[in-house]
Amino acid sequence: MSMEPSSWVVPCYSGWSMEEAALWNSEDRISFQTSLPSHSDSVQLQMVEYAAPATPTPTQDNDCSDPTIQVFKEVVQSFHTDYLDSMERKMHKIPPSLIGVGTWYIQPVTVAIGPYHHGLRPGLLEAERVKHVAATQCITDSGRPVQEMYDAVFAVSADAHSLYYPDELARFRDDDFLPMMFLDGCFLVQFMRCYGDDVDGMDEALNRYFCANYERIYTDIMMLENQIPWVVVQNILKFMPEPSLWEDFVAAMRAGMKNQMNSKKVPPIDVVPTYEPPHLLGLVRFYIVGNNDDIKVDRPTAPGGDKPMSLSISVAELADVGITIVPETEKTGLVHMTLEKKRLVHRRLGGKKFGFLFGDLRVPPLFPTDANATWLVNMAAFELCKTPDFEGADVKDEDSAVCSYLHLFAMLLDQDEHVHDLRKTKVIEGGGLTSKEMLELFTGIGKNMRLGKCYLDIIIEIEKFKQRRSIWLKLYLFFIKHWTKIMAVVTVLGAVIGILSSLQALKPS
Repeated sequence: MSMEPSSWVVPCYSGWSMEEAALWNSEDRISFQTSLPSHSDSVQLQMVEYAAPATPTPTQDNDCSDPTIQVFKEVVQSFHTDYLDSMERKMHKIPPSLIGVGTWYIQPVTVAIGPYHHGLRPGLLEAERVKHVAATQCITDSGRPVQEMYDAVFAVSADAHSLYYPDELARFRDDDFLPMMFLDGCFLVQFMRCYGDDVDGMDEALNRYFCANYERIYTDIMMLENQIPWVVVQNILKFMPEPSLWEDFVAAMRAGMKNQMNSKKVPPIDVVPTYEPPHLLGLVRFYIVGNNDDIKVDRPTAPGGDKPMSLSISVAELADVGITIVPETEKTGLVHMTLEKKRLVHRRLGGKKFGFLFGDLRVPPLFPTDANATWLVNMAAFELCKTPDFEGADVKDEDSAVCSYLHLFAMLLDQDEHVHDLRKTKVIEGGGLTSKEMLELFTGIGKNMRLGKCYLDIIIEIEKFKQRRSIWLKLYLFFIKHWTKIMAVVTVLGAVIGILSSLQALKPS
């Protein structure tokens, strides 16, 4: 990446008073302005100009004996970089299959993080002023020279630049990108701090802005196209008094996904130091999804036979085969979707054991708020982008867990009454989206999203469950389903038999 040195104008003293937000000047420099009262009550400003170190010019291969072939090689190399080398880390765009879910779920309305939505809508401009205040707050919190923080972001800016789609960066000058990364990273750090209630010493106006807009901010910053590389945020966090403040933030976000924000104590996350997230969305998703290592060993195989296996089943069909949908309350991750088999009635006859086999389809509860729906859609989009083949040998259950979770609800919810039924059983809890909105969302998802491993596992298990049903279970379920009709018929037969018996008794002997 080619980048001109970016000049900064900063105050040359250690005691920040933050009376003014930092503003862009006419030369695209960031000027942090502050005042120091002197003994004569006049305002004195001491300004020092710093410049980021120049980017070294990379050497290029000048072997152009065949220019045409060279062009093709460059295109191939770029394509390989996008789809092989950096698929896990790339700042992806929403895949075409999910564009139909609606702009509300994929376009920010309060703050633009990164270049994809930067400066494109008037509603995002207010947050640009706030970013300067957040940057000033970060510098104050760090107690370190601004140039040191700026250089830390500069050190990773070339790599960060390479992770975005080049066409999306065409409207930015080279010296726009680095300040954007710095300001957006500082905004995220201060919002994470405020979200975790660590507001001691925070600028009052900044805190008020976050409090007034936090619902839309924590929704916007979880959108796939509204991300910056996590390494940028991480380099800023290193300068903060509490570099691990992101842990409390992620724990709070995970609790919010389960509608637990009002609980007295939010359960902490078990930090996995080996995980390197690509961005904030990937970080939060990782701890929301969890893993299946503790409950799965062998993957189920599809049942044999010539009969084709359906890839979906309705709520009514599940009930017909003896499967009840229940909320999973013991496991914490979205990946924990299982079919649990159980026997409710036992009989012993001739030394043999008979019983009715039933099943519980255990599903992590869905809390259909606007924010949660947005998080799920964008986490699923992230899975679709970073893992093109969910059936690969090295692909884990958690790599497609959100897609599986959404597909499962898309399978279960195709009528209003199904939404009401799942609310009664606490599989769906809380408010937010109406039944109509949920049906529209999941209908669109079910048609346009690849099937995840967890979902396919459950479908296979259901098919096997159906094939293993005994004749006694079928009779039992038929009796339960048609209980009222059977009782009505029995009542009528009893009445007829009673009448016939009475008539028989009236006959002369």
